[in-house]
Amino acid sequence: MLILTPNPCLDVTLWVNRLSLGSVHRASKNETTAGGKGINVARASASLGAPGHLILMLPTVQADLYKQRLEAEKIKVSYLDIPGEVRKAIIINQNEGTEITVVNGAGPDITASDWDKYCDLVIKNTSKDELVLLMGSMPSASPQDAIEKLSKKIHAVGAQLLVDTAPASLKSRKSEILDFITPNLEEAEALISGDDGSLFVVNNENIEERAMIVAQKLQGVVAKQVFITVGEHGCAFNNGSEKWFLPAFKLNPNLYKSAVGAGDSFVAGLANYLNQNSANIDWKECAKFAMATAAASCESYLAGGVDKERALLILAGKS
Repeated sequence: MLILTPNPCLDVTLWVNRLSLGSVHRASKNETTAGGKGINVARASASLGAPGHLILMLPTVQADLYKQRLEAEKIKVSYLDIPGEVRKAIIINQNEGTEITVVNGAGPDITASDWDKYCDLVIKNTSKDELVLLMGSMPSASPQDAIEKLSKKIHAVGAQLLVDTAPASLKSRKSEILDFITPNLEEAEALISGDDGSLFVVNNENIEERAMIVAQKLQGVVAKQVFITVGEHGCAFNNGSEKWFLPAFKLNPNLYKSAVGAGDSFVAGLANYLNQNSANIDWKECAKFAMATAAASCESYLAGGVDKERALLILAGKS
């Protein structure tokens, strides 16, 4: 399994007593880890016993720090070096509350030549029938047909492509029908409305109905298999022949730490199930395992931090 992360970041996680806008805070704790949606997926996949191969487009400024952080996790990685500085994601946890604030920084501009080289590196490592995951936002100034070009190359070698990216980035898919997409509800609605998705305000009204509607609109137009995740509420699915919504597993409030990266852990669980059951896929069981993996990741502050035994217990209804 290949996990593509063309816009990685350093996750700078801070803990403050309580966040107050416009104020100066002193953090009680801070951590810097290798981040990006693909890294979270690889981290969770490794915990599930199926480590993937990461392919990163990595800016040279602070690259040494990034590689140092990632090397400690023992994940196979291939790099394409590009000019610029590694972007940052700032994650602020509160000691006196459960709200988490995340600010995703912008990555460096890339050229069309950079993207062509990245696609060549991906195809060099892609095998027939392999599942390829394109995770996270695209770098700034990416070609307008970036995902279209990548998808065509991946399909040409007989592999499958799952895309989990921002609505604005997904616009670089033109006519190609992807194999899988896994947006959350707000991302899916933004994709349909044309919103750039730069700010999402959670709306918990009519969740199941809305998720089923957007899955229907995206299936066969953007992707063959459409999963719409709705956090603690569940997941909608549509592949043209099956259409349903499954409730999420209940989280143990005594074990809950953070939902940051839960969507990436969902993708890890999904990919793990697909790789193990490619000849006989039960789509509901696939979604259940993905949601159990996501729920287990909420018991860790580390994005993509999953305890496999906890995921299996949650899947069995023993959370």
